[in-house]
Amino acid sequence: MEEVLNELGRRIKKLEAEIELTEQRLLLMDKVGASTKYALWEKRNEGMDVYMVFFLIFILITLMIFAWIKRRFSFLPISLTPYMIVALVLLLFPVSYFVLRSRKKSYESPLHYLESRENAARFVLTSLYNPLKEALEKGDEEKIRSLAEMLLHDENLATSLELLREGNAKLMSYALYLYLYRDPELVEEMSSTAEKMVNKPLKKLLLKAIEEFEG
Repeated sequence: MEEVLNELGRRIKKLEAEIELTEQRLLLMDKVGASTKYALWEKRNEGMDVYMVFFLIFILITLMIFAWIKRRFSFLPISLTPYMIVALVLLLFPVSYFVLRSRKKSYESPLHYLESRENAARFVLTSLYNPLKEALEKGDEEKIRSLAEMLLHDENLATSLELLREGNAKLMSYALYLYLYRDPELVEEMSSTAEKMVNKPLKKLLLKAIEEFEG
């Protein structure tokens, strides 16, 4: 168990170091004004969205008015068809803008990326790693079971683990359940799960459990 706790301790220190480094980077970005520039960039994009919405509404209203005039005053010698064609062509601009924007991956500024990683690291530490380390030290199987349940159902935790590349939450949950219900008949399943495991502490946990059976 000592090797598992050591591995878990290394992951905890790694995330704590990342939090500290991120805080320093954010502070530096704030000092040089980078955070303000990114905020202005985002506001400019939002402003373009609003402009395109109003432009789209204007073109649609214009087409409706042209269609009404053409139907109501069909006797007029002036043809409105060319104007309607121009309006339709103009309609392609806002439509194309929103289609391309919906297909394009959402832009994430370095500021948001750093903040999201910092929040994810804090969440993983407080919700999973620190409680798991304490539970393993005390042999608290009820706490381990509750953590396995959380890994299975908490989408925020799953997203945070994925962002930090700490592993797949559902596979990690399965690993904890295998550890809790460890049985000689499950050795093969535990070995197979350990091979797929990206998370080093839980991989080590399964491997040490296997060693106990084989030893």
